[in-house]
Amino acid sequence: MDTRGEILQILEQKGAILQKDLWKELKIDSSKCSRILRKLEKEELIRRIEVVVDGVKTFKIVPAGAEEEEEEELSLQAIMEKMESLVGLPPCFGCLEKDCVTGSCLRLEVWFLKKAKF
Repeated sequence: MDTRGEILQILEQKGAILQKDLWKELKIDSSKCSRILRKLEKEELIRRIEVVVDGVKTFKIVPAGAEEEEEEELSLQAIMEKMESLVGLPPCFGCLEKDCVTGSCLRLEVWFLKKAKF
């Protein structure tokens, strides 16, 4: 069976899978997996839904006909990032870093640069 067929079979069995878990299960590199998934998505055989898992953006892969989930499962970090983008609060508001030094915080620096439109 080719890789495309394996992907469709996995989705038939599981219903959904994270992209990072898929390429690991197939024992192929992430680039090859991404290329195949983009083709399958273009052919409308699958959907790639952007999700945040443990503060990292990834894609959840689902069959094209799958129902959209009503509620998205989010980690605390993802919720704080959404609040930051919606309300405009600085990242310090929901920072989970206990030993953060604001003068050397990369997230805070990026936030300031975005606010200043650099």
